[in-house]
Amino acid sequence: MPDLDAMRHKLPGFGLLFSAGFLLVCLLAMSAAAQADSEWAGSDSCIDCHQDRYDTWYKTYHRTMTQTATAGTVRGKFDGVPVTYWGVTVRPVTRNNQYWFDYYLPGETQPFAQYRIFRTVGSHRYQQYLTQVEDAADNYYRLHLLWHIQDQRWVHMNGAFLSPDEQGFDDNVALWNHNCIFCHNTGPDPNMQNYQELQQQADRGIPIDLERQSLYRSEVSELGIACETCHGPGAQHVSINRNPVKRMWNSLRGRDSTIINPDRLEQQRSVQVCGQCHGQRTPATGDLAREWVHDGPIYRAGDDLLEGVSLVWRDTSIPGDSKPDRYRLRFWPDETPRLSAYEYQGLQQSRCYVESDALTCNTCHSMHGGDPEGMTTEWQRSNGPCLECHQEYSDDISGHTKHTADSSGSQCSNCHMPKIVYGVMAIHRSHRIEVPNPQQNAANQRPNACNQCHMDKSTLWAAEQTAALWEQPPKEVSALSSVPAGVYNLYAGDPVERAVSARALTEALQQGIQRPEWWVDHLLRVMQDDEYPAVRRFAAQALQVAAARLDESELLELLDDFDFIAAAEQRALVVHELTQQWGLSAGKYLHSPMAKGLDMSLINTLQQQGRLNSVGISVGE
Repeated sequence: MPDLDAMRHKLPGFGLLFSAGFLLVCLLAMSAAAQADSEWAGSDSCIDCHQDRYDTWYKTYHRTMTQTATAGTVRGKFDGVPVTYWGVTVRPVTRNNQYWFDYYLPGETQPFAQYRIFRTVGSHRYQQYLTQVEDAADNYYRLHLLWHIQDQRWVHMNGAFLSPDEQGFDDNVALWNHNCIFCHNTGPDPNMQNYQELQQQADRGIPIDLERQSLYRSEVSELGIACETCHGPGAQHVSINRNPVKRMWNSLRGRDSTIINPDRLEQQRSVQVCGQCHGQRTPATGDLAREWVHDGPIYRAGDDLLEGVSLVWRDTSIPGDSKPDRYRLRFWPDETPRLSAYEYQGLQQSRCYVESDALTCNTCHSMHGGDPEGMTTEWQRSNGPCLECHQEYSDDISGHTKHTADSSGSQCSNCHMPKIVYGVMAIHRSHRIEVPNPQQNAANQRPNACNQCHMDKSTLWAAEQTAALWEQPPKEVSALSSVPAGVYNLYAGDPVERAVSARALTEALQQGIQRPEWWVDHLLRVMQDDEYPAVRRFAAQALQVAAARLDESELLELLDDFDFIAAAEQRALVVHELTQQWGLSAGKYLHSPMAKGLDMSLINTLQQQGRLNSVGISVGE
């Protein structure tokens, strides 16, 4: 149950307490761009000279990252249908052309709280909603429900992160001004009003509740991620180029020192333009931390990002942090990032980046072309970018991959950038470009690329096959598991491993690489027993694909009733019906030796190991 007193008097449940020296925690996701009004021109000023560039940017999800809540921007269904999770009912409603969340306690017919939606965050995978409160009118707070655009449903924020069922209703309510503002907008000016007061309180040993006590009068140059985030403040550029002679002169010589083109920057500076948001960091000094909460970060596109920030790594720590594992859990044991927003760190660990001065983010992504889904062109989604440097494989790609040329096993990114990263309720590619090594990956307790497809095979098999196919020296493999990797990771892995495995199974089933009937029993068990909502969601998605491939319409119909964040009793009823229905159908299929060879005692052992691996783990925030 929520903290009712807190919910009645303010926004529900702001409960994180911070000690002296810990004001930096509020700065975990800082980005770039800055403040002074005279710097910024706004994206509309680009239209006259750069209509084509403006049009392609306008189609991106960057533009719509933060928006004012209007009929044209709100994606969720504010139709009054109640949504109940963690003991509280929320009704998303529309009143007077405004959007509201009304909150009800069990058995009550009148709302105990009503919050108007003023802004939205996100428009691609899901959309979050921001409100304001009277006694902190310039603060924006992220509320409890998000609208998942692909799934077309409301999801409690607790189900968006990799956290267990034992969460409070208010655990993921957050203050937008000292976190989200930095990466999801252009020219952020947080303008914290009481930093010094709170610092003095912390220095006296008095606990600080930043969510309740911080006061802001924030401004941004532009909501969302606009032109000047990547090209730098444009006021001077616009002013100078109003002169047609100057504009012609700059055009003839092909450069203009008043604006930044990331494609013309040297490699590190170019990558840092993206790294300002896609590389989690903290201010390099306490003085910079104070400057950031007052005036925003000092970085501008084209600068050296590392002059003002320290990148977050696995061993990063902040004095007084109540979660000492905060950063450790965001990386695999070998320092490979396993959460999104660490792509810059992953790239820095890549030989392809370190040993080449040509590889940048723009090698594989196109900011002004291609599919807005991943900001990539068809060529960039092919092996084209890799073969530009590795031309020796161009004529015989299967000779290198040991897979047929037109298969997923011959797609460079599948083997060298496997999908092992969790974020925004999806699994993403690693941006650490590396050679597949099942043996080494197992030692670092992370999934390997081979078993992302060959899930019915063990890590022992993957290591032996890798050595044989690529004629590598024999390795000691006796310590590797002989249990099918998909089964092992679904049960015994930590929450990220289990989520990655369930999602990998979905894709393997979609591609016809795995036999669907082999996996139904396992997926039903994960949906029933796993204590992490996000893992259950991926398992349900995999089961949906399996049932569709088997043409089991009854299973598909029952799956519609499964809610991955519903109460345990409700989930159990649906899984029981699914299990009974599958029992009626399973006899039609030839079961794999894999499924027959796994007795329940082994499954129970693997599940117990998974629970031990999950103790205290909450990541993805």
